[in-house]
Amino acid sequence: MSEAHHQDPYSSSGAAARWNLKGARMVYAAGSPSLALLEYLCIRGTAVTARQWYMIVFDIADETLVGTLDPDGLPRGWNALPHGRATQDFGKLWLEEREFPFLRVPSARLDIAFYPGEFNLLINPDFPELAKKLKVVERRSFTYLLNNGG
Repeated sequence: MSEAHHQDPYSSSGAAARWNLKGARMVYAAGSPSLALLEYLCIRGTAVTARQWYMIVFDIADETLVGTLDPDGLPRGWNALPHGRATQDFGKLWLEEREFPFLRVPSARLDIAFYPGEFNLLINPDFPELAKKLKVVERRSFTYLLNNGG
């Protein structure tokens, strides 16, 4: 997370992204620190080196609160780059249903056939009593260390 968001890790800018439309609040997380770093590097490119970042480690109180997707039920083109509207509509429906505060989704950056255990986690920041279900257990600052191409 950036400096602006790490102080309030339950916040969301409401910016449009793969799984949400503009104005729909959603927090994106990853199942591992390495996947979180890869996701942001792929989205932001080498601009990530220009600032300090924060890794927020969450603990989910009850794993039964995590919804899962059957890969066969993913919207067509779910992993298109750039993303299309199908995943945003899917995410909108998930937010509106409020069945689960968390939803496990595959990463569009990794081939699901090779990395079936890697996943991203969508978090509904407006889910009732979210802070009781999702605890921040660690905050760690870091910088991306990239080769300069030389």
